[in-house]
Amino acid sequence: MSENQQAPYTVVYVDDEELARKYFARSAGSDYEVLLAASADEAASILRSEGARVAVLLTDFRMPGRHGGDLLRQVAQAYPHIVRILVTAYADKDALQEAGNSGEIFRILEKPLGVSKVREVLAAAVAASGLRPG
Repeated sequence: MSENQQAPYTVVYVDDEELARKYFARSAGSDYEVLLAASADEAASILRSEGARVAVLLTDFRMPGRHGGDLLRQVAQAYPHIVRILVTAYADKDALQEAGNSGEIFRILEKPLGVSKVREVLAAAVAASGLRPG
């Protein structure tokens, strides 16, 4: 990478479905460094080493083990600079309302995720983060 090129923003995407993770990574394109996690615990491990440079975290809500809402609360406390986005395929209105009311999330994305919507939301999220690329 040349001196005048900046590294892309770092984004963490958490979903227990392998195809969803692969699709998201392709949808984000080359504008972002995408780190993928299959669970909330795996995402927490990634954040322990990479949290300072992560601009955005997107997490599925319903996953085996810890659900996305729990992860969002943890990230809000430990990494308040990270913009948090909830991804869901289910209309779990109580959980979504609780997460939204607590101020833990920037946006809610509904599955299936479209490429243009992913890019639009990521652009808004990195702008809101105030972080610089890299």
